[in-house]
Amino acid sequence: MPTSPRPITRRRPQGSPGSYRLTARVMPGVMPAIVAAALLALGGCAQVPQSGDRAPASPAQADLSQAIEASDPVAIARARMALSQDLTGTKRAEQQLLALEAAIDGHDFPLARELYQQADTQSLWERIDPHRAAIARGLGQWAQGDRAGAMRTIHRIPLPLEASTEGRRLFLLGAMEAEAGHPLRAARYYHAVDDLLPPGQRDANHARLWNLLIEVPAEDLQQAASSTSEPSFAAWLDLAVTYRQNPDALDEWIAGHPDHPAVESGFVDMLGAGGAMQSLRAPSRQGPVAVLLPQSEKYAGISREIRQGIEYAANNGALGGRELRFIDSGVDQMSVRVALEEARRAGAAIVIGPLLKEQLSALGTLGPNGPVAIALNTPARGESLPMGVIGFSLSPEQDARAVARRMWEDGHRQAAIFSASESLGERTRQAFADEFALMGGEVVDRAGFAPKQTDFTKELRGLLRVRDKSKNGPFQPVIRDDLDAIFLAASGDQLALIVPQLDYFGAEKLPRYGLGMAYSGNPDRRADDDKDRVIIPVEPMLLAGPAGPEHPLRPAYERAQLAGPLPRLFAFGADAAQVAGRIETLLDGGTVQGLTGTLSLTATGLVERQPRWGRFRDGRLVPLSQGGSAGALDPGGTGTNDSPATESPALTF
Repeated sequence: MPTSPRPITRRRPQGSPGSYRLTARVMPGVMPAIVAAALLALGGCAQVPQSGDRAPASPAQADLSQAIEASDPVAIARARMALSQDLTGTKRAEQQLLALEAAIDGHDFPLARELYQQADTQSLWERIDPHRAAIARGLGQWAQGDRAGAMRTIHRIPLPLEASTEGRRLFLLGAMEAEAGHPLRAARYYHAVDDLLPPGQRDANHARLWNLLIEVPAEDLQQAASSTSEPSFAAWLDLAVTYRQNPDALDEWIAGHPDHPAVESGFVDMLGAGGAMQSLRAPSRQGPVAVLLPQSEKYAGISREIRQGIEYAANNGALGGRELRFIDSGVDQMSVRVALEEARRAGAAIVIGPLLKEQLSALGTLGPNGPVAIALNTPARGESLPMGVIGFSLSPEQDARAVARRMWEDGHRQAAIFSASESLGERTRQAFADEFALMGGEVVDRAGFAPKQTDFTKELRGLLRVRDKSKNGPFQPVIRDDLDAIFLAASGDQLALIVPQLDYFGAEKLPRYGLGMAYSGNPDRRADDDKDRVIIPVEPMLLAGPAGPEHPLRPAYERAQLAGPLPRLFAFGADAAQVAGRIETLLDGGTVQGLTGTLSLTATGLVERQPRWGRFRDGRLVPLSQGGSAGALDPGGTGTNDSPATESPALTF
């Protein structure tokens, strides 16, 4: 893929069994002659000007030759603009026009607009080629902020055009439609340009097209697929719907479209776990880390705590000295696109954010040549992150899956679920049930409650099948005997109401597990007194509060206390910086010891957190050992997993 940095696959030390090498992916069947033709067609790679007596090449000529040899359109664009400074007249104009075209071919539109501002031969371009000049003129209007005028100029260019010029026309129209917030229209342009590209360029184009389709609601994709007259584009739309709604049917889709470009190019293979890992990469250049957080009043407090965590980690070396730049991401698609554009202009190598689910799809606009992106959330159910984006979040669903694994490790095989009857409760309930079934456990029964409910008598009686064994005396409840444990998918306030009623109805000996959000991160005996014996996953840093001043993460915890009332968000920000600084470690299959847990990277690009464990006892959260019996409390209330002898004593920034 000449226009993109080399993807990094999982690597092991050389010489070890199954070691992998860092290689550029080359499309099968692309011979050197075809690659050379592609460069001439799309890279604007005219011959480097030389004098008749073969004088030694100037530094600018040498840079251009090196860029052409490396098949790097972005480097070619910069080298041509530099070379133009040594020339005059038509030769100068030709090099400047070629520089713009190379930047467009490399899909680096911020660079193309920057180079347009540097050019000083616009009046000569019409003489060279009126069609190419019109493309450049539209680029200039876009560079000056007149996107609508730029699109009119480019639309009015008479057709047909040479393949290379038509490709640039479609690239520009697609990019401007994407910037305007019209991903489906933009995807049509990228689909139209596909046949004009040499094979080695198509995988990058397919990734751009795909990332745009991810932004489109599934129902809109289905409607567009039924109304389009282009069978190939309709198949792309159907592939996007299949991937999001029924990924198990991908093989069936492939069988039904054996000649589709997504199949022939191998792009559809990237949708599997192994392919998704190949699309992930480490930062390709030195540059700042741009952090995109919303600054509106609604989110200001959350953003402030995350920011202070990022700054804390950066000050402790997590980013290797990279500069931090904080950018307001706003709360909608247009504002986050503006923020991403600002990050690109700043030369960002890494983008952390955005935070809001509805903004995540905009990361697809970064493309294979853009900065590496670490999203601070997970997509809505049924959606997916753009290709090559790393997802990191404090997802309650991750907690629920961790609880299922812990419950199994503690020897429990039959569980009940009691969850809030709203979106978050349903998501965590389903995540737990799926993971517990995968482990081999059985969800025997489940029940729900209203989010603001305070009396759970009816629901708990039914779930536990409570009966009174006393005929005339005091209430002596007996519960069903086919349960090993119960999962309580509830917030801290809800849990404090549920647990006493659970005990009242005879389940005081039934092991109970909850979510990490049941603990605020601040020791509070009054708030936590009624959560007795509930086991929860917890971020390691939060255990420093009840553990006391000797805990190895106490300095970070105390700094988080100064940041605000939600230390979990401080830890989240610090670990986002850790992920940014240790991407290669994670891509190589390694782990990072963080404030929120032990971090690793899944094959689909999601950062998985392995939490620590705590159990409420007498209003305190007491650390538990990592595995084994849930009854194994650590001596003195300090978990063995938090001892400097058995646990990484501090973050390795």
